[in-house]
Amino acid sequence: MRTLSRKVKFAVQIAQTARAAGRPVPQEVLPVLEEAAAPWPAEWLLEPLKGDPIRVVELFAGPGGWSEGIAAVLGVKVDAVGVDISEDACATARAAGHRRICADITTLDPEHYALRHTRAVIISPPCPTFSPAGKLSGLEQGNIQILGHAIAYVGEAAGYIPIDVMHDDYDDGECNCDPNAADGKGCYGDGFAPRSGATWADVREMAADVSDPRIALMLEVAIWPIALQAAGAPIQWMAMEQSSNLPEEILDDLTIEFECAEWFYTNHVVREAADYGLPSRRKRVYMIASRRRTPTSTRSIRPLPATSMAQALGWQPGERVNTRGVRGVDPKTGRAKGGNAFSADGPSWCLTGKARTWFRESDGLRLTESEAGLLVGFRRSYPWQGSRTSAFQQAADVVSPVMAAIVLSGLFGVLGEALVRDYMVQHYEMDGMLADPEEFELAT
Repeated sequence: MRTLSRKVKFAVQIAQTARAAGRPVPQEVLPVLEEAAAPWPAEWLLEPLKGDPIRVVELFAGPGGWSEGIAAVLGVKVDAVGVDISEDACATARAAGHRRICADITTLDPEHYALRHTRAVIISPPCPTFSPAGKLSGLEQGNIQILGHAIAYVGEAAGYIPIDVMHDDYDDGECNCDPNAADGKGCYGDGFAPRSGATWADVREMAADVSDPRIALMLEVAIWPIALQAAGAPIQWMAMEQSSNLPEEILDDLTIEFECAEWFYTNHVVREAADYGLPSRRKRVYMIASRRRTPTSTRSIRPLPATSMAQALGWQPGERVNTRGVRGVDPKTGRAKGGNAFSADGPSWCLTGKARTWFRESDGLRLTESEAGLLVGFRRSYPWQGSRTSAFQQAADVVSPVMAAIVLSGLFGVLGEALVRDYMVQHYEMDGMLADPEEFELAT
């Protein structure tokens, strides 16, 4: 963990003493704290008091999918700060009451002193390079190898290479670690080799040769949790969301790094949002890693009754949605080329940024930003910011609050299924979910 100057340490001491006594932080030390903590909140330099909510860092946080899942669906209070590069997405999240830092995540230091009390990390790297909606460059073997090699170096940079693994690099089986190293690490103590000396910028540079820079952002999934662990933060768990097309090789590489660093539970699973009552399709892979030897909860939430797009938006049955306007007709089939329409009597197609062109065929009524948000699990009044194009792209990229709640409920120790059901009943016409409570018992 990075150190503080004497001036900042003194300011922290004054602020900590005032806060422990129930008084506000003295105004004269606030500028010092704010400068030292930037871009993170000044109060994150201070140790949490007993009963304070856990501190959570959200990366690629977007307009608030994970944030809403925690606050609006699960009703859990956390001290969270999200980071995203999109100004519009940050503006949306802020308007909804969520804290945001608008910045390039790769320029931030995961060992910043203000992060020394972080308990959890949530990460949702961009998925276009892995998704069928993109160019699939993330599936190219050369890119997979570059990314995998960089992921495999994270543990070495953080000082979490088990010494028995390191010994494989020596023909004579002898260890060259220094037991008297200044950082206190080494094979004679905690079972790990010393940190390699590489900076996190160096590690990120290892993935610089991928054909699309967005592929390299998957590296942050390993860097942030393990860097926080190396810096001494009381990190407990991480959660990740990504395209269901993410190669198994990458998931395996991530799992290995967490296991080597003694994260005692790792798991990933593919989930289709429509199977959990959402009125739009969205298939994603979710990964959880925990430093606890036993997972917080091994209970899973079973699929919930389906919701149609028409049901969610209050449309009459029989409506169809046109996604591409007037298309040419295929002379062989007599149908419009490209498959440009679907029935609203089932879940909608997966939203992309191009959903801004969708309209109801019966009257030409275009889908609104509010309706797009509702289809992916947000309340109808969610305050989308930016242009229509930007708002639809945000809704397309975001993690559904419902799926976020399902993934995180066990980690927070709450009965997620009941809370998700209540949320869905409130936002969609899903009275049938209340008919037989026994049907929705948590499966083990």
